[in-house]
Amino acid sequence: MKKYILLLLFPLLVQAQEQEVGPSHFVALYTVGSLWDMEKQPGEQPFFKDHSAFLSRLRKDSVIVMGARYSDTGMIVFKALDLKSAEALLHEDIAVQNELFNIEVHPFNAFYKGCVE
Repeated sequence: MKKYILLLLFPLLVQAQEQEVGPSHFVALYTVGSLWDMEKQPGEQPFFKDHSAFLSRLRKDSVIVMGARYSDTGMIVFKALDLKSAEALLHEDIAVQNELFNIEVHPFNAFYKGCVE
């Protein structure tokens, strides 16, 4: 009887071990939104300074792991508990709320750790 119970519980034990504990990494891709005025410099855009302050706070709180720009896209890799909380966190940014930026959030699973903690 004990063998049968162990056989029934084995898949649950394996699944529990496979799940990571703590925050996961996500990538956010920023592109300019409908409020962006192509005639103005970034510092002249509405909500841009608020956006910079928001990202600065996330860096100070060690939420952001790294950031970069490529082409016309900004990118941050950051930590959150799950996709829902990752999206909710970045939608706190008033520049995202007011469509200065569009944002996409995706799970980020590094296969080569490099500088990603």
